[in-house]
Amino acid sequence: MHHTPVNEFHILLKAFGYVRTHWWLFLLEIIVIYGISLHKFYKTPPVYESDATLLIDTTRRQIYQTVLMSANTMNNARKQNMVHLLLGQEVFERFRNQLTEIYNEGHPPYLKSMFPGGVAYPAGVLRSFISLSWDKNSDIYSMHCTSHNPDAAHSICLAYLNTIQNYYPEVGQRESLLKRDFLTRQISSFLNQIKEKEQGIVDYQRNNPEFINFLNITMDNQGVQKLRTEKNNISHRMATNRAIYKLILSIPRAKKGEHTARVATISALTQKVTELQYQITLTEQSNHPDKEGRLKIIRQQLDDVTAKLSNLNEEEVQTFMRTPLPSTDVRQKVASLEIEHRADQIKLASVDKEIEIFSQKEKLFNQQRLQYERMFMELNHKKKLLTSLYQKQQETELELSAGGAEIFRLQEPTRSGHRVAPQLSRHLYSSLSLSIFIIAITVIILIAGFPRLDSETEVHRLNLPVIGKVPLIKKQGTNEDLPGYSLEYLKIMNYRIMREMRDVKCPIIVISSPHAREGKSTVTHFLSLASQNPVRKTLLIDGDLLTSHPNKFFGIIEDHTPGLKYILENSQNTDYNSLIVKTNVDGIYFMPRGGRFDPSVLPNFTKPMEQVLAQLKKEFDTIYIDTPPLFSSNLAHQWAGLGDLIVLVARIFHTRPKDIVEAIQTCKVFSKSPVGIALNCIRLSGPTKRASNYYFSKKKPSPPPRLAA
Repeated sequence: MHHTPVNEFHILLKAFGYVRTHWWLFLLEIIVIYGISLHKFYKTPPVYESDATLLIDTTRRQIYQTVLMSANTMNNARKQNMVHLLLGQEVFERFRNQLTEIYNEGHPPYLKSMFPGGVAYPAGVLRSFISLSWDKNSDIYSMHCTSHNPDAAHSICLAYLNTIQNYYPEVGQRESLLKRDFLTRQISSFLNQIKEKEQGIVDYQRNNPEFINFLNITMDNQGVQKLRTEKNNISHRMATNRAIYKLILSIPRAKKGEHTARVATISALTQKVTELQYQITLTEQSNHPDKEGRLKIIRQQLDDVTAKLSNLNEEEVQTFMRTPLPSTDVRQKVASLEIEHRADQIKLASVDKEIEIFSQKEKLFNQQRLQYERMFMELNHKKKLLTSLYQKQQETELELSAGGAEIFRLQEPTRSGHRVAPQLSRHLYSSLSLSIFIIAITVIILIAGFPRLDSETEVHRLNLPVIGKVPLIKKQGTNEDLPGYSLEYLKIMNYRIMREMRDVKCPIIVISSPHAREGKSTVTHFLSLASQNPVRKTLLIDGDLLTSHPNKFFGIIEDHTPGLKYILENSQNTDYNSLIVKTNVDGIYFMPRGGRFDPSVLPNFTKPMEQVLAQLKKEFDTIYIDTPPLFSSNLAHQWAGLGDLIVLVARIFHTRPKDIVEAIQTCKVFSKSPVGIALNCIRLSGPTKRASNYYFSKKKPSPPPRLAA
């Protein structure tokens, strides 16, 4: 057996299989959905509409908007606010009065539905009959009214249009007037608050002079931060002073006159070197005959003086390295550093004292300082808000100076005799969409909640031991009644059974199924017909003592002979040949059950039937036993223990995968015999059917072509 994974195509085929087998359920769902939709269509009252268009000319207002920023946004916002205002409670109360006046003039019958009990609907109910929209690119407003009568829709639209035209002059400038009044009140309130804040600050300054002085000093001297910076500089200067002081004291001091005598000698030798170099320059420029001799003598003197000067310089360097400074210089530098250090100490103490005083004052006035700053922040915030309010007030005054708007009727209310709702096509399309959705949900529920074997692919995926396939046969009877391809499938299955039982002289094949109505009796009958052979004898035993009736396939009644029931009741000294009936098919014999047993008193016939079957195996070549379903009675479990091969019938589109797997495990518990699966009711497509019917085609051969004369 090979394993085939499940993919989307298999799921699609499974869904089509459910649609094919449960078409009645889907048809019922479609009928119910369409019935409900048509019922709603006929019960829904008709709806008629009336439309009107009006223009609110705002040319002067647009001129005003060009002065302001974001004119387009403000225009759209104004239009939207106007629509909300015209759909407000106050407008609809006036519309209700206008509609009542129209009704009281002649009591037209088409408006009677709008006045239950002689009183008009409330304003909230009347709002549901009217919708108002506006155009973003113009000042045109569209009005849409609906009702159950075309005349009523026209009257509603006309009354609402008159209400707007009469009421708009009152509401056109209402927004601007309300805005101006609000801004005036806010400005007056803010002026009073600012005066109170300023007076509070002045009183606070008068009552806290010490705190105000502290703030002034802090702002002048930049507070304690400047003192701390100065303290850091003094500390750094004192540290440098002490480092230089220690360095000078650690240097050895030269003795008095130790550097002075050598310095005078070095100066004299240096003067001598300068004079000799000058003599060399003059001698080189002269034309004296003894020029070379003089140059030689002068240069030799210069070398001697230079050598002496070098030695003295080396001695001076070594001496200076041992004693770099004289005592006088050291004393002067030490005194100077000491004076600077003491002056810095005095400055540092003074700065520390000032920092401590400022720190104490900061702690003392910290809360007052925060309160004082908060008062100034509130005052500045109030002034900014007041400035903004003044600006908005000026804009509002400009808006009021632009004036109101004029109303023009572009389109009078229409009157149409064609209803717009309910629409049958819309109900039908919605029913179609809902039907497709319900069918899809039903298929998903069936696939998830009621899994079954839908194809051979599902069987291969479960790795079931398939021993043969039985095509869907609508007409049952003898071999002549079976289609050729169906008989060929049955013979192949019978051949596989014989191949499995090749080591057994007369195999006993027990045929069962997980549940009823899966075709086990039919498959047993077909296998017995497919095993027909002139030299072989086949016995079919009706082992279902409860409800089955395979004897009808051969035209034999169930009590034609005492049958199996007689054997179970009289297991000794029984003539089995008298209980077996020869059918009208050569080589096939049948043992009826003879009668039914009560399920509550079913016998345990394992041992007696072993002896009976041992006797029958001597006379027949193959024995088929039809048994009840495995999950309906323990009688099938007893038969399973007596068979050489167990065939479980699994019906396509009917058997659940879980049931067939559990049935295989149950058979393995009660018997050591091999178990095979017979796939029943496999639908063959046209190409498969033609291929299977290759040798059994009933198509007449075409006549030979007519030769030429």
